[in-house]
Amino acid sequence: MNILRFLREQAKGYDCSVCGQNHARSDIRVLGKLESAWIVRVTCSKCDTSFKLLVVIDDERANVSPVQEAGAHRPERRRRPAVSLDEVLDAHEFLKGFDGGVSDIIGGARGGAGVERDTKA
Repeated sequence: MNILRFLREQAKGYDCSVCGQNHARSDIRVLGKLESAWIVRVTCSKCDTSFKLLVVIDDERANVSPVQEAGAHRPERRRRPAVSLDEVLDAHEFLKGFDGGVSDIIGGARGGAGVERDTKA
């Protein structure tokens, strides 16, 4: 059995947990082998996030033990807009003239004061 070919076929059923890209084009590398198991590194083709798997093969049935059911659906994370250059400059100016501690900033933010993000596009 060609383990890389098998893993590439299986990867089509999984998406990156960080960016959502399907793992069909991800880089899959075998790092080592232990009896009937392989240590594999998968690197997402879009965001370069990598993770390691221990893939265990049942010699009798020759199946890969799934880490997660293929039909399992993860709730989509709400993505926040990127921090703009203006927001970085505003924070810099605020902190340059700020005379206090971190708890003052965090406490102020809870009370509605402090630095607020501009969510307009």
